[in-house]
Amino acid sequence: MKYIKIILFIIPITVFSQNPTTEKSYSSWNSLIIDYTINNKVYIKNEAHFRRTDFLKNWQQILIRPSIHYKFNTTLDFGIGYSFAKNYRATHNFNENNVWEQVTLSHTSGKSNFKHRFRFEQRFIEQFVEVTPNVFKANETDYKMRFRYRFTFQIPLFTVYNNTKIKAAVFDEIWLNTDSGIVPKSLNQNWFYVGLSYPILKNTSIGLGYMNDYMPIADHFRSNHILQTTLKFHI
Repeated sequence: MKYIKIILFIIPITVFSQNPTTEKSYSSWNSLIIDYTINNKVYIKNEAHFRRTDFLKNWQQILIRPSIHYKFNTTLDFGIGYSFAKNYRATHNFNENNVWEQVTLSHTSGKSNFKHRFRFEQRFIEQFVEVTPNVFKANETDYKMRFRYRFTFQIPLFTVYNNTKIKAAVFDEIWLNTDSGIVPKSLNQNWFYVGLSYPILKNTSIGLGYMNDYMPIADHFRSNHILQTTLKFHI
């Protein structure tokens, strides 16, 4: 029962309170994540995300994110990284480059695992102007900052074979715009995810789940319903 209470607590209210003005979309996000251990303290990581929308009809985003991490102990992990994102829109495409710093706190209770991830991003976003109807030209680069906090709950469900277990994971992540400072100014978006993961090989696991991306856009909201797959390799 206590796990059910935790899950219900972190489910974003927005998932259940969407109003008729909410714009809906349906997407498929697929991720490949590889990490390599250098020693017992330091490891490097790279993520590749391929995101399509409108029932796989159109590209939504391609994102590459390398990073390096220092594992202080079993509880505390520091990381710095870089992200390149190519964003696809109906009128024009644009790129974003950002650097980020993060701290992850982990702890366990019985068979359950909990993580708190704090990430601060410095973003460089291409800006475009409409020079003629439906013709856009790159103008300048906009600098913004953003704060992200993710809470993750994970628990093993049952053993399949040779002591390998299917695990359930739930997370909620809130994104806050801080403009050019560190004080949150507005909601950027909110992610809610629930899914399963399974170790298909000794150092390889695959995950499958549902995610909702809820985002304010101008005078309305967008609710993106996402089927998410994740393949992880540990070297």
